[in-house]
Amino acid sequence: MKYAPLASLAAMTLLALIAPLAAQDARILNTHDTPLEWAYLDRVKSGENIPTTVQTLSVNEADFYGLDTGFGDLDAPTMSGKVSIQPYAMGWSGIDLTRNTKNASLLERVRLDDPVLAAGVSFGAKSFFATTQLDFSTDSLARYADENGTSGIWKPGDYLSYWTFPEEGYLAWSLGPCTLAAGRLRSGIGLGDSNIFMNGDARWYDQLQFSWWSKRFHFYTFLATSSSQLDDTEYAIQSYTASDGDDSFGWDVGDNHDASTQSVVPFKMFTYHRLEFRPISRLGIGLAEMQLVGGKVPDMTNMLPVVAWHNTYSAGVSNVMLQADVWAVPLKGVLVYGEFVMDDSRAPSESRTSKPNCWAWELGTTWVLPVVSGDWRFSLNAEYSHADRWTYNRWQPYLTMYQRQMITGGHTGYDIPLGHPEGGDVDQVGLRFTALTRDGKRVEAGYTWICKGPVYLGMTSDTKYNINGEMMYVPVYYDYDDYAGSGALDKLLGNTRKISHVFNVNASWPLPKNLEANAGVDLRYIVNAEHEAGKKAVETFWKTGIKWSYDKSKARR
Repeated sequence: MKYAPLASLAAMTLLALIAPLAAQDARILNTHDTPLEWAYLDRVKSGENIPTTVQTLSVNEADFYGLDTGFGDLDAPTMSGKVSIQPYAMGWSGIDLTRNTKNASLLERVRLDDPVLAAGVSFGAKSFFATTQLDFSTDSLARYADENGTSGIWKPGDYLSYWTFPEEGYLAWSLGPCTLAAGRLRSGIGLGDSNIFMNGDARWYDQLQFSWWSKRFHFYTFLATSSSQLDDTEYAIQSYTASDGDDSFGWDVGDNHDASTQSVVPFKMFTYHRLEFRPISRLGIGLAEMQLVGGKVPDMTNMLPVVAWHNTYSAGVSNVMLQADVWAVPLKGVLVYGEFVMDDSRAPSESRTSKPNCWAWELGTTWVLPVVSGDWRFSLNAEYSHADRWTYNRWQPYLTMYQRQMITGGHTGYDIPLGHPEGGDVDQVGLRFTALTRDGKRVEAGYTWICKGPVYLGMTSDTKYNINGEMMYVPVYYDYDDYAGSGALDKLLGNTRKISHVFNVNASWPLPKNLEANAGVDLRYIVNAEHEAGKKAVETFWKTGIKWSYDKSKARR
């Protein structure tokens, strides 16, 4: 079954070859890229709906929808190099470095939009595109930075410590109404800033994805993997399989009756299947499913639709979720969207010891202002998102909804949520103004209110407990008291919610000679900092740089 994902997606690709189909441009675009973002704003401004909420499209698919991304045709095989150099300066103060905020919540603030140094190569033909690069980014600062500090061009010796795995490198094929891509690239599902089903803030996923589209339908499947690295505590939790005497194994004694889950295979994978339907031109409807598979070699039940109930086949090594969303352009220039995710639901017949409701939802709107300008697009976005306390969580690290991205050396990494960027136990409201030109000029200002509860992904107890005769740390989940004693969960977590008022201003501006200047400020006023009632804190982060780059593969018409 090792090659089942490749076999299943290869079969779907072959369907595109049955009929004589024209080869098309396979370069992959993302909604975070200026050409596609600009095209989407232009489309909404004219009263047309966005074709899909999947954040990656090939140039071929964009052309099918009539999106003017400005990319020229690949009429003949071409190979080109790419290189970028970005002298920079950044500084920060008052940063919270506790274990619950050290990873993903800090990563986006300390890293530059582009690496400090990068070099790569691309190859393109009519139906095939390949690219890879070597890059040096500031990611490691999120793990090793002090509470206050600076970094910049005056520390060239630090650049080598910034070396990480390449954040982009993929192969893509596009034939007729199909695209297949394999490798490392950015992706996501959703139109908001806080995607609650597949996080578009993640800088990359190691993935295999397939898309098929028509005038009314769009199908998307996505197989991706996380680093299987675990520390000693996580491995002990992942491998805990003691029987309770009733043929139930591990933590989930209510549902896991599979003795085969007593082995731990170092493997974590997540799969998505999604179908979108556009019954009328201004309305889109989407249904999707996802499954985490961890601790076992995946089989066909983990690959094929529909996986919604497949965790019942192996409850200790899989975790599934469902999603439904809708998006529409009811008025010219106005895009509205809503999204709902169900992780777990407690049926009326289930006892109160069963998993509680674990839901998430999001509502938002983007208004493209009716300003007369041939070069600029101006938009206002307002969004509310919510995730229940235990949404995205499980006992086992391999089934908790994050991917682990390792940094150089393999000793540690970042746990990037697959759902809401803050994980679960959160309410968030955001307002954002964006001004954008097609050639990459961008000014953005926003305010975000984040009300974060004390539950974070992957939490474990601070002390060891006697679990069936073994002293070990215990995962923090809804049934924590069953292992740590009555009242232990409330004592560990409390009920203090951290309130963050976040103010952002960012700008980037292309200059002559392949140069681009950029700058950004992030200011956070925090009430109940570190979940301590009444404690206040101020976090600041600023960064600026000027980048020189050359990438012929992104040349446009």
